[in-house]
Amino acid sequence: MAEPGGPAGGPSLDELVRAVSVEGEGDEYRADPGVFGESRVFGGLVVAQALHAALRTVDPDRSLHSLHGYFLRPSPPGAPVDLHVARWRDGRSFSSRGVTATVDGAVTFELACSCHVAEDGETYEPPVLAGVPGPDDLAFSGQDWPFDVRDLGPGPPADDGTRSTRRVWLRTVERLPDDPALHAALLAFMSDMTGSSFRPASLEEFGRHTDASLDHALWCHRPLRVDEWIYYDLRPLVSLGGRSTVRGLLYGPDGRLGASMAQELLIRRLDEPRPLGPADRA
Repeated sequence: MAEPGGPAGGPSLDELVRAVSVEGEGDEYRADPGVFGESRVFGGLVVAQALHAALRTVDPDRSLHSLHGYFLRPSPPGAPVDLHVARWRDGRSFSSRGVTATVDGAVTFELACSCHVAEDGETYEPPVLAGVPGPDDLAFSGQDWPFDVRDLGPGPPADDGTRSTRRVWLRTVERLPDDPALHAALLAFMSDMTGSSFRPASLEEFGRHTDASLDHALWCHRPLRVDEWIYYDLRPLVSLGGRSTVRGLLYGPDGRLGASMAQELLIRRLDEPRPLGPADRA
């Protein structure tokens, strides 16, 4: 299970790129998570490493359109991760892969993903994003990560009583190479930067729960570059039986929907509130 919210501390962009970029060949790869978590490695990095391994085995004319992952065990910080890729199918239009991540011989994460050749088709999508202040109208939020973060805070309640519990503009602090696999992996990392989105009870709930990601899904509708502004809108759907489900929408700088995310977390109330850490407000 993965530590939600974000990695503790302040890794540089170079450190993040190195941690995401797996090494190996064929179907066997290895990753070094470095310092990306205190008690366990940040879940977004776990997903990103497995995805990067999968994309190393896919023809470059095919881009990621969906991934689904299950966190099975915590990944200890600093331990190398072995990644085995299963080439499930290479068809005329789609390539499907499975990735098993192991640390010291124990399976920690399972990923399924699919890539698609670009093709034309009928179009239906939400209207272009409107009525949201742009990143240039907002102050830097002071996050100590390799991302420029401009946070809008929670949104107003909708007619159905739900609300966005995190609205934020994100991009890397520096330009990155034109490597679609790297951008896809870092987008997967970014999609797990959910902060307090799974707590509809708002900020007074910080420190009163223990929480961990159970699974993570991402759908890529059109390419997004993580070194260009991405608007991330997160909304909790339901919290029952110790599990909370959240949905997120990621828009490109042009206001068009680029990707969508769904995640389920385990949430348990603590007998005694814990001190807040850097990941709690990420």
